[in-house]
Amino acid sequence: MEYSLKPLSKTCYVTGNPLEPGSLCYSVLIENNGRYERQDFSQDAWNGVPDSAIGVWRTVVPEAEVQSSPLRDPDQLFDLFAELAENANDQQRQMRYVLALWLIRKKRLVLEETRETADGSVLQLAGARGEGNFEIPEESISETEMARLQSEIEAMGQAPQRQAA
Repeated sequence: MEYSLKPLSKTCYVTGNPLEPGSLCYSVLIENNGRYERQDFSQDAWNGVPDSAIGVWRTVVPEAEVQSSPLRDPDQLFDLFAELAENANDQQRQMRYVLALWLIRKKRLVLEETRETADGSVLQLAGARGEGNFEIPEESISETEMARLQSEIEAMGQAPQRQAA
């Protein structure tokens, strides 16, 4: 037989007070009108196992997870890319290249072709909505540098939000 139980509640079944992260919590499984129900109790409100309990367990309330908001809108990153495509200095060229790869993946840029030049490969790109033609030289980027650049791009569009466990 398969059971589907809700996750840990955010509040105590008896008091209605929030279950604080790091605190001890008791959970009980009971049958109510032919359905299984989970009830979560704070340590202060716990009076022992109810007679109707099918199961009981004790746990520590987990800390709230920090989740990041999704990356900013691809249109906003496209605007940054377009600016860098015109005015990138030596330090920004790698960022421009990584942004181009990300925008291709998000289908905001279209890779029309890759051509070889005396200086190396060049990506011929166009905006998915017909914006400009961009020629972006391929950059040689180490794994460490790629991770750093990806983190910078993510940081541009993320603001950490606390979300309850």
